[in-house]
This record gives sequence, structure tokens and C-alpha cells, in this order.
Amino acid sequence: MTTINNLPLCITLGDPLGIGPEITARTLNFLQKKKINLSFIVIGSKKAFFKACENLAINNELMNIIEFIDYNEKIEFLNRPSIVGGSISYNSICKAAELYQNKIVKAIITAPISKESLHLAGHKFDGHTGLLGSLFNIEEPYLMLANKIFSTLHVTCHKSLLEAIKLIKKEKIIEVTNIGHEHMLKVNKTEPRIAVCGLNPHAGENGIFGSEEINEILPAVELLKKKGLNIVGPISPDIIFREAVKKKFDLVIANYHDQGHIPVKLLYFDQSVNVTLGVPFIRTSVDHGTAYDIAYKNIAKARNMVAAIIYALKMIKN
Repeated sequence: MTTINNLPLCITLGDPLGIGPEITARTLNFLQKKKINLSFIVIGSKKAFFKACENLAINNELMNIIEFIDYNEKIEFLNRPSIVGGSISYNSICKAAELYQNKIVKAIITAPISKESLHLAGHKFDGHTGLLGSLFNIEEPYLMLANKIFSTLHVTCHKSLLEAIKLIKKEKIIEVTNIGHEHMLKVNKTEPRIAVCGLNPHAGENGIFGSEEINEILPAVELLKKKGLNIVGPISPDIIFREAVKKKFDLVIANYHDQGHIPVKLLYFDQSVNVTLGVPFIRTSVDHGTAYDIAYKNIAKARNMVAAIIYALKMIKN
């Protein structure tokens, strides 16, 4: 009988012109050398993967790859956004979703893609999160950055700043926080300590610098407190992340993309994992981009990809 624990993991190589093939090759080679008993279905450009293996002096016939689904399109390694990069990225993600829906893989781990390449290829999605949400008929998945110290969940993510501000509403904050609370409780088995960022400078300073904290954020926090959550806020972001680093909080709720991403990437750039929440599938990812400028130069580190696999296994276990 096949159980979820017997199924392989799926890795999509991402944009073949970026560092995805290289960090995947490094990771799978590392796991094989350490004799870690995991198997993978890899999806993407075999040509790009073999090029990465050759550059790294890695045997491209890695034993932990049980299947390689190749999108063999003509590639010129110009290391920039391209139609072919967007096409391969899109097809790889669609195939990964299909494998998960058919219970062929137990989780999806994604290497970086270029949103510009996706759009050049005619696929108008905001990245992995939006595309996977569409494939699984989820209106709005949520993005969390996880590391060993604390996690950061975003109320809004790939929105313009102007649009994000309009979306900061009590109901949305409650929904996102409940999703984060449920996830943290599931994977860590303890009640998470949650802190919610203010939107405006100094968290509004009692309405001096904006009313969103008074009208939307504070009412959401108070309601969640009444429901039993261990939650505080709104707190000014320049304070909240400093306290999170000191292990005062387990989960930070950020209001928009850069509010959460900048401090996390500054502190834990090669350690954080991108996790998709509010969805009926397990997907983790590296928390960096395609890095075209260093692709195929043997510079890119695989630490992020290893962390993404470990976190996916943690989610499967729980």
C-alpha cells in the first residue's frame, strides 16, 4: 500500500536561465552524499540541469532522482528574463500541481522563477503563489517566510503599495492570522506568540499618522484575543522584528510585501523558506529570486533549497 510517506518529493527547477538548476543540483548531490533517503521527481529543463551539473562537476545521473520530466525547449543561456524561461517555468509548475493532485508526489518544492518571464510568455500571474492558487481553485493563497527563529505571514503580498493599503481590513487580518495560527500550532505543537505590525509610521501614533491601526488592525487583534489567541499589536515594524529576533514572538503578521520581506531577508537571507498557506497542498520554496547575474558561475548557494525541503518534510509529518 502506498502512503504519503512513500511518495517522492517534487522539485521544479524554475527559470532555466536563473540559478534554479544549479541550487537543485547542489542540493540533490548533497543529500545523496549524506545518504539521506529521499526520492525526487524533477521537472524543468534537463539541458539546464545538465549544464549546471557539468559546471559543478556533479554526476547528472543522481540516484535520488527517480524521474526527470523534461521541457526540452530551445534555450540560449543569456541569463535574463525571456519567453522560453517563462514558458518552461509555467509548464513545470502546472505539471507539479497535476502530480500532487493525482497523489504522485507528497509536496512541491520550487526553485525561483521570474515574474517578468511569466508575463513575457503570456501567463499573467504574480508568481508561484498566484499560479498555484489558480491551479487549485484557491482565490487567495498566503505567503509566509519561515526560519528557525520566527515566521512572517503577509496580509497582502504581490500588490502595489497603494492597493495593499486599501486591503488592510479587520476581516482580512483576522482571516490571515487564523490561518497562520493554525499552521504554527500544527507544525510546532505549541501555542504561537503572535505580533501584528502597524501599517503607518509608529503604528499610527494614536491616529496622528493614519487611522488604519485604530479602525482596522486593533479591532482585529482585540477580537482574536477574545477568541484565545496569544496576540499583541499593532506594533511599529521597526520594533516588532527586533523583538522577534530576540525570540519574543513566533509569528509576525506583516501588512504588505516589503514590510515583511525586507527585515527577514536582511536577517536570514539564505535560511528562510517561502511557504504557501491557505491551500490544500504542501509547497515550499527558496526565498530568493532567479539571480540571473550569478547563474552558472558556481556562486549560488543551496542552503535555501535544503531548508525548503526540510520544512516541507516537517509539514508532511504534521
